[in-house]
Amino acid sequence: MVEQEKWKQGTARQAAELRIQLAQMTAASQMLERCAWDPKSKGYLAAMNQSICRMLRLVGRMELCGRLGDEAPELNIAPVNLGGLAYDLGMRMAGLLERTGVALTVDCPEHLAAQADGELVRQLLLELTANGARAGTQVWLTLKQGGDSAVFIVEDNGPGVSPEKLPFLFDSGAEELPDWRKSGNGIAIARRIAVLHGGRLAPLCVPGRGLAVTVSLPLNRGVDDVLRCPPVEWDRGGFDDAVVGLSHLLPAKVFEPVEYES
Repeated sequence: MVEQEKWKQGTARQAAELRIQLAQMTAASQMLERCAWDPKSKGYLAAMNQSICRMLRLVGRMELCGRLGDEAPELNIAPVNLGGLAYDLGMRMAGLLERTGVALTVDCPEHLAAQADGELVRQLLLELTANGARAGTQVWLTLKQGGDSAVFIVEDNGPGVSPEKLPFLFDSGAEELPDWRKSGNGIAIARRIAVLHGGRLAPLCVPGRGLAVTVSLPLNRGVDDVLRCPPVEWDRGGFDDAVVGLSHLLPAKVFEPVEYES
């Protein structure tokens, strides 16, 4: 147990050091944007910003996995409008994914109140939507109320996964998975977030119709049975969270600097 704690502390220190280096790179990029007028300079800066965002995503997920890996991780349970959260994030993701040739359809109510950790729910939606966008050209993000639960459904039109291989979705290195489902542990992160909220995640694949992931979260889970902590801020270096969360999918053009106004 002591060795495990030392290992976690060492990982946390490495992540903190990486963030310092990324902050310096981000500051340099922002200064260079002021004089990047020609197409070549903009292209170089776009590649630099793209790499920064991808590294921010990797470091953030590393920190998140460390946090969620605790036996009883602390959550910031508070009132949150899941409808507004899902719609706003979904529309931002839709605009970004359009640049990759993926159409994201968002169907969420204007208001659906719940007790939840809003930052973790946002991460859950980012992970599942990114997984769907890697698999197909169309993704559907739906939120509805089912009794005393909020029900999220993220579905794609990709090739899907055979029923006997569905359990391997939670093992990013499994050889049984097709290539387009590997290279990440997004669905495992999403399942852990759902479980910590007292909910569940269930994948379903219908042959020829891609993969559908359903997440059920209780709307009114009491806060007395969970640990409370101040909101955990995931430092994204000044970049939009959707841009960072989808950076491994987005083309470099998205990261080009805008003209600096003096």
